[in-house]
Amino acid sequence: MRHMILTAACCLALPLASAAQTELAPITVTQPPAENQNSDTTDLGKDAANATLGGYLDNMPNVDSASYGEAVGRPVVRGMSGYRIKILHNDNEVSDLSAMSQDHAVAVAPRASERIELLKGPASLLYAARAGGVVRIRDVLDNPFLASGWRGQVAGDLRASPSSHNLDTRLTWSDDTWAWHVGGLTQDAQAYESGRGERIADSDLSTDQIQLAAGWRPGSRSEWLLSTTQLEKDYGIPNDTPEATRINMQREDYSLKFRYDPAPIWLDRINVDAHYSDYLHDETEGGRKDGLFGQQQQQAALQLSWSAALWSGETRLSASNSELRVCHEHGACNDFSRAPRSGAPLGESILQYIESTGLPYSHGHPMPDTQSLLWQLSNVADRPLGADYRISVGLHTQWRELKPDANNIQEQWVYPEQLDAGYYDTRREDAWSVSLGLRREPLNTTPLSWELSLSALQRLPSVDELYWNGFHHATESYIFGTPHLDTERSLNLDADFSWSKPRHRWQLSGFFYRFQDYIFQDQGYTDEGAALSDPFHLSDVWFTRQSDARFIGGSVRYEHHSQAQAEHTWMLWLQADALHAEQSDGRHLPRTAPANMSAGLRYEHSDWLATASLKHVFEARHLAPNESATDAYNWVSLYLEHRLQLGQQALDLWLKADNLFDAYAQNHLSVLKDTAPLPGRQVSAGARWKF
Repeated sequence: MRHMILTAACCLALPLASAAQTELAPITVTQPPAENQNSDTTDLGKDAANATLGGYLDNMPNVDSASYGEAVGRPVVRGMSGYRIKILHNDNEVSDLSAMSQDHAVAVAPRASERIELLKGPASLLYAARAGGVVRIRDVLDNPFLASGWRGQVAGDLRASPSSHNLDTRLTWSDDTWAWHVGGLTQDAQAYESGRGERIADSDLSTDQIQLAAGWRPGSRSEWLLSTTQLEKDYGIPNDTPEATRINMQREDYSLKFRYDPAPIWLDRINVDAHYSDYLHDETEGGRKDGLFGQQQQQAALQLSWSAALWSGETRLSASNSELRVCHEHGACNDFSRAPRSGAPLGESILQYIESTGLPYSHGHPMPDTQSLLWQLSNVADRPLGADYRISVGLHTQWRELKPDANNIQEQWVYPEQLDAGYYDTRREDAWSVSLGLRREPLNTTPLSWELSLSALQRLPSVDELYWNGFHHATESYIFGTPHLDTERSLNLDADFSWSKPRHRWQLSGFFYRFQDYIFQDQGYTDEGAALSDPFHLSDVWFTRQSDARFIGGSVRYEHHSQAQAEHTWMLWLQADALHAEQSDGRHLPRTAPANMSAGLRYEHSDWLATASLKHVFEARHLAPNESATDAYNWVSLYLEHRLQLGQQALDLWLKADNLFDAYAQNHLSVLKDTAPLPGRQVSAGARWKF
């Protein structure tokens, strides 16, 4: 049914496009402050190695992708991964489980968006207090009233080997009172080959997305917007299991937004947002449903934009209620259910494994069903300090209640009270964060601008960091959570400098993060140095631990621009990123991104654009105890685009090559780096029609 609706949406756009007579609005690119890196998605896609969110952001300074293959790629920002990065879709939290495990894809389709922003420092605290900041994905559902009349886009591309095809269609109509939008995306990619010519089994991907929106402006001061996004991803997991491991992920979102511009001069805008999300994914092995993950979430937010004296800012109050449910039972996870109780003692099997191995192994449902109620209040404000400087302040507080319910766990695998009577107790806790920023604005009188921010952040541990106790089929690992984790605290210092002249530009960024009670997964070993393995699948065992930690790193980028000419424009750029992450005792943290250097050339002539880049990723040398190294590799990419102006419409034809020299490459951030190396040479061609 979903494929039929998508096909209808794509077909609808074609005849309507021929009647489109609206003039394309010009795009003005400005340099945002360092705490808000705002990038056009189409531009990001020209350099992206794949269609994942991490792939779109991978070439930004101090950003990496914890990816394997075509399907999975969560961004890692300044060494921060997982729950230390909040991902938003049009200001609503993406209700998925991608931070829980590296095999879970982010439940977004970035190529269907319009802009992707990276927020850090005070700006990020409006939405969350995360050391890695906020990734904010925005598309036409955020505001279809941007221009009156018809506007839209049809974009598609093909790849020969391994074969893939993508089609993205968007159509929007609006006037002063009404707005309508329909969009559809489909993606299909076959299993790829590594740089050694080996076919990587179960690395295929299929994605479908539908978006619908309706907007109404009853007057000049108010606006209503109703929208929905339906996303489905089906992909394989290239692990070592003899039977195919697959994940089918579905996300349904419904959103109602109200915007009002009031009369008081100090209150600029009122935003009210109500959002419902239903996320579900199953994990199959050999066609059997061995795992099922689901999360339903209701969110509501009130956001005020205001100005007072020299200050301007935003205040946001939000509340969310989510229910996370998990099933793990070989071939029996067609639905969620409550486990029967016979009256026998709870946790007999866990006690037996404690006696035999010293560890509370479980082969039942790996965690309790958990309800989470979260209230957040935040305020971000800034003001000028003279003509050259601005100061900004961000405050964020949250209160959370977690209610774990172990009735979904089979009685023999429930954590026994004699080991920990408070294991499933309700948790009520709060966290407070503050950030202060100072920046010097870029002015014509000086080529130097800079920004400093100092943040003291608190992060509450996630549900799975607390309660997970079980095997994960896709990553072939057994993970122990820790039910009494402390709040993670960090002191973050970020510094960004930019020096610009007509032909030269330097960008330098650095960061130092000091964590107290940093939460991470650490592989388990015996006293003799042998890797621990669980008794059910003989897979590696990982423990959720806490330790004080330090992160230090930075990036430098240089751009040389040719002198302005009517027809020819050249830009040469060089970039280098480095990161060092260790525990307070000096031991390196696992899966730390290795340093990299890249160089590129961009050339524009009339209606042509050509880019070439070389990225060298160094050998991963800073290893955690018993962690294996990852070899260095070179990654060469080319992009060629011809732009045609067809009256008031535009047609772009492009050709792209990634990993041109077919290098064998492994992503050190991936737990599946050995079974899922990065793809070998890929050449694709496509077209983009904007009207």
